[in-house]
Amino acid sequence: MDKQTMTKDIFASLVVFLVALPISLGVAVASGVEPYLGLTCAIIGGVVASSLTGSSLQISGPSTGLAVMVLHVVQNYGVEALIPLGIITGLFQIAIAVFKVGHLFQATPPALVKAMLSGIGFLIIMSQIFILLGTPMSSDSYLNILNLPSVISNGISEANDSIVYGSLTVIIVLGIMIFWSRQKSIIFHLIPGSLVGVVVTAFIAAIFNWDIPRIILSSNITEIFSNIQYAKAFDVLDINFILYSLGFAFVASVETMLCVSALDKMSHTHSKYNKTILAQGVGNLFAGGIGTIPIVGVVSRSVPNVEAGARTRLSGILYAVWITVFFFMPSVLELIPIASLVGLLIYIGFKLLDLSHIIDYAKEYNKTSLIFATTFLLTITVDLLIGVVSGFLVAIFILLFEVLKYDLVVREEYGNKVLTFTGKLSFLDLPVLNKELQQAGEDVPSNLEVCLREVVYLDPTIKEHLDQWAKKMEEQGVKVKIKE
Repeated sequence: MDKQTMTKDIFASLVVFLVALPISLGVAVASGVEPYLGLTCAIIGGVVASSLTGSSLQISGPSTGLAVMVLHVVQNYGVEALIPLGIITGLFQIAIAVFKVGHLFQATPPALVKAMLSGIGFLIIMSQIFILLGTPMSSDSYLNILNLPSVISNGISEANDSIVYGSLTVIIVLGIMIFWSRQKSIIFHLIPGSLVGVVVTAFIAAIFNWDIPRIILSSNITEIFSNIQYAKAFDVLDINFILYSLGFAFVASVETMLCVSALDKMSHTHSKYNKTILAQGVGNLFAGGIGTIPIVGVVSRSVPNVEAGARTRLSGILYAVWITVFFFMPSVLELIPIASLVGLLIYIGFKLLDLSHIIDYAKEYNKTSLIFATTFLLTITVDLLIGVVSGFLVAIFILLFEVLKYDLVVREEYGNKVLTFTGKLSFLDLPVLNKELQQAGEDVPSNLEVCLREVVYLDPTIKEHLDQWAKKMEEQGVKVKIKE
């Protein structure tokens, strides 16, 4: 590696570190776990995943998007459940690499991805409002939505110093990040607004001695590992947990592969997808081994890495080194108010929610809109995994109806009625086909002729149905001839 490349990688690693530090802490808070788990996840993402990855510019760590799924696991199974969650996710991703099907994860409908991100954004915003107002959340998303107006109303009417100062902190962070995002100067791209917002609000809170909750980190690093209860962790391994973990692994893999695809377009590189997902799998085995948040290849840290001029995987490894330095400086991180991270996550949530996309899909009101609406609504009211799976099922059914559709032309020739089918006939067409056959069988002048010679695909179920229909018509005195 030449000196110029190394210099660019070191600089890029510092930029990524400045972006990743507050986000890693924020994701941990949104996931319902101790802040240090966000840092350990980032360290594993840099040291393990970046060292093995087939996408040298990708940065891995805790994902804002998957925080809601991690929160679900923590709320329902406890923090120890992160151990089997990480291990199952790692094994799933290693299996993807072994069977060399990593590239297939790019075959995800754009509407589904946008709906998933919008749903995640909504859930992040809602969860941070509950955290800010000090109100516990229900494990049922729809109840949280129903209770949100009363939670806000009670929070305003019963506001104490913690809520007032916390709300002011959120407003300052949001103001700084919005201002930062609208600036064109290079300095505003090199120094992330998220870091500025967190530092400024931490400074203000310290100067004016605001009574608001702050980050709490363990002063004894060995406690992080000695308190892990491995035996208890695997008590959660029932069929529901395993299926949810596999769903989590699928969503994490989709996010990682979409990130790789975006980076390849930006940097004009050609990543090795299976090697990348293998690196993620190994990283998640490590994450599960120490009981931290599973790692994901994330766009929000990978794009700054590319824009800062990174050339090799060294930038991803070094970013983990800088995170590690602060990992051993808890007194510095404990100056950060929780509300600063709440403001950061609310901003990220609005970016993910992307109201313009929701409006566009609502206006179009087509089959793609159905995929979006199904995924989004089920994500925010039931569960992210249910939303994604349902969105996929809707997309598959739409695809089947589009691909396996047929055309029917009805005409009269020499006193006979001729039904000419073209295209593809599958069992999915039975309801519509049956209705058309009934209409065609009315007022038959003499005989019926069914032409199937231009049908590309004929489902045996359809052929059986046509034979039964022909027999029924002949019982009514109509002669039917089927030509194949």
